[in-house]
Amino acid sequence: MERAYQFTTTSIPPPANQSIRTMQLPPAISRVLPEDFSTDPSLAALLLANLFTIVLAIAENWDLATVLFVYWAQSIIIGLFAVIAILSCDRTTLIADMNTPDPDTPKKAVWSERSIGLYLLVMAGFFCLHYGLFHWGYFAFIVDGGLFGPPDFSNPGVWASCGIFFFNHLYSFLYNRGKERQGARYLNGQFFRPYNRIIPMHLTIIFGSIVVLVFELLGVPTVLPVLVLFLALKTWMDIRMHLRKHYEAAHPDEPVQFIAF
Repeated sequence: MERAYQFTTTSIPPPANQSIRTMQLPPAISRVLPEDFSTDPSLAALLLANLFTIVLAIAENWDLATVLFVYWAQSIIIGLFAVIAILSCDRTTLIADMNTPDPDTPKKAVWSERSIGLYLLVMAGFFCLHYGLFHWGYFAFIVDGGLFGPPDFSNPGVWASCGIFFFNHLYSFLYNRGKERQGARYLNGQFFRPYNRIIPMHLTIIFGSIVVLVFELLGVPTVLPVLVLFLALKTWMDIRMHLRKHYEAAHPDEPVQFIAF
């Protein structure tokens, strides 16, 4: 006698160690912060570093020149890690990208390990020279210009903020580096994207000078409105650059946006 067997399947929940853990934020905060904040600890660390600087600047009544110096130092730190990223780029992936046939360039040069190494050295050297000249000019303006007051280099909070930003960018570099394909697209992004830092500094110097002049004409010797404006603009730009950079790394078909404003 034949017996009919009926098999049923049941869904087995995934093991606890395979579940995706995210930080649960209050609804009021989650409406303001970007979605990636709860899943990207490097983004959370960046925001906290900015908040630390904002609290110190307001609590200790920093002048705008001191805040601009911290921003300048952070830009130098970003440039430093950009140079490290350029020099340590995955050469195998980069050679594959550079040797990919291009229909618009029939006679394309063949890149080798040696030529790629030389190319990266030249690229990093040019970046140091060009990016460094920009920031040498900004340093001279911030320190010797006197428009926003002299930076307070004796304040330990200033160096604490610079140190926090250094370790934040070090952590972000190490945390995200293994997740990104380090080909030609990655290399171009590392070279051009730090220049986005120049935009808020330009805007603050231009519009900040106007606001300070207006306040002086009105007899109000304060730069607090400019300070708050710059800190808000700086924090927004930091988050915008971070999100755009790692979004492009996760979506290679998306066009590269170097000016992430």
